[in-house]
Amino acid sequence: MRRSSVKLVLASSLPLALTACSAPEETYTVSKRNNYTTVQACVDDKMPVDVCSDAYMEALADHRRVAPTYGDKAACEADFVPDYCQVTSDGRYMPRLGGFELAVSGEVSQSQVDAARAQVESSGQAVSGGSNFNGLLTGLLLGQMMSGGSRQYYSQPVYQYRDSRGDYRTTTLGQQIDQGKRFERSDQAQQSGGSYSSYYSGSSSGGSSYKSRTSTRSSVSSSISRGGFGSQATARSGWGGKSSGGFSFGG
Repeated sequence: MRRSSVKLVLASSLPLALTACSAPEETYTVSKRNNYTTVQACVDDKMPVDVCSDAYMEALADHRRVAPTYGDKAACEADFVPDYCQVTSDGRYMPRLGGFELAVSGEVSQSQVDAARAQVESSGQAVSGGSNFNGLLTGLLLGQMMSGGSRQYYSQPVYQYRDSRGDYRTTTLGQQIDQGKRFERSDQAQQSGGSYSSYYSGSSSGGSSYKSRTSTRSSVSSSISRGGFGSQATARSGWGGKSSGGFSFGG
């Protein structure tokens, strides 16, 4: 956000006068959340390779720290999917790492929004206001955000499981807990009075905060709305203050 300088002007015998300052340019926070099975899948989605690699390593470390373990394979696979659990070095069973969730966030200016909107409109690829238009617009803005300076991101491990209807899903452990899953047969739950969620909340570091990174890489663009995840942007304006805005893309 750029500020106009405040100047004091002395004109002959006139008292000091404060010049008016121009309105600050509004900025928007653009975010994306997506699941990837491998680092290569992340790179193929036009994300920077250093972000993908770091996100995978962070998710792997979190997986080793918080993934539920079980005394037998059947108990483990009952919470996940068949042939999904592996034996550990101490003879317990734990689910395989199914990939990682990567969430990216950063800021773009009003002028960048206007330029991206004009570019999408001139391309003739989508009708203004439609979901495809919003997706293309968000992709352009994310590309500028990832290549133009600071960006923030975090990652978490994801796992396959079957929901109450028998459909296969891939989500984080936290999302499964939010949906009511208890993992009551896990070692951690039995050691915590039958509550795996209390163990997880005290041990997991993934998703707790964003990491800041700065990049001067060449421009990359990113597609949105994969795997059920959307994208959004919220307005931020004022002299360093934040205010909510009804500006959104896709989702």
